[in-house]
Amino acid sequence: MARMGAVSRLDTRAARSVRCPRCGTRREWTGNPHRPFCSLACRLIDLGMWLDESYHIPGNPLPDNVDSEERVPPGSG
Repeated sequence: MARMGAVSRLDTRAARSVRCPRCGTRREWTGNPHRPFCSLACRLIDLGMWLDESYHIPGNPLPDNVDSEERVPPGSG
């Protein structure tokens, strides 16, 4: 049972701040709905970079000539 007047561990620590991976601005982690980004704008810019294929995950290139019958449906493999 909690004691009256006891301070939780979370309250005693300084607010944790992180750098936005897009622009580098420091923002508080707790209560930030856009984390790890600082804002909706940085979130959307980053998403656009992925959709434009500006970011790449290393690996072997996929063949361009795969027949539709040879493709594995998502979630089945």
